[in-house]
Amino acid sequence: MTSLTARHQSNTDSTDLKQARREMELDRMAGLGTSKTVSLPLSQVARLLIDAAQSNRTWLMDFADDVVRIDSDLYEVLLAYQELRSDLRTA
Repeated sequence: MTSLTARHQSNTDSTDLKQARREMELDRMAGLGTSKTVSLPLSQVARLLIDAAQSNRTWLMDFADDVVRIDSDLYEVLLAYQELRSDLRTA
């Protein structure tokens, strides 16, 4: 496959994926679709969320009340870190 053909295929795949996402979101908003979940590494999510927060992306607030599932081990670490940070602020 030539690089031009590969690029065209990549653009087509990207367009198809965007269209599928758009249709799923419209179905979800209309109450016709089922809620979907996706599993991905925390490093990928964290990197994107940090960038969005630092860039003051307004779309981030659209998801502020969404529930996120995390491992209980990570939850315990986050609670301990939160406690440590609050102790450092009051010291």
